[in-house]
Amino acid sequence: MQTNELVQKLQQFLILHGLPKTDFALFGIKCPYCGKSDRIRQLEHPDVLQGKIAPDVLRQYSDFWTHLIQAGESLCTCKFCQHPLRLAKEKGEAETLFE
Repeated sequence: MQTNELVQKLQQFLILHGLPKTDFALFGIKCPYCGKSDRIRQLEHPDVLQGKIAPDVLRQYSDFWTHLIQAGESLCTCKFCQHPLRLAKEKGEAETLFE
């Protein structure tokens, strides 16, 4: 599956399953799509969600996580425009997942 298609499926998945479960904004990190800097939410690592969401949903979420980012990176989403993003904490910014 191409990255663009995978990102679109992740976007739908996040909306459908109400992720992230924690509603903590990462202030100062701007969305590359809409420009909002108060709507970025870090997605929980799949290990954190163990026992909190259904096993089949967790398995699907883990697949997204492993296919879209490298080790040591995180995923986040903009709760305004609903785009999933790569969180580059060392740079203090969110980046697109599209190639």
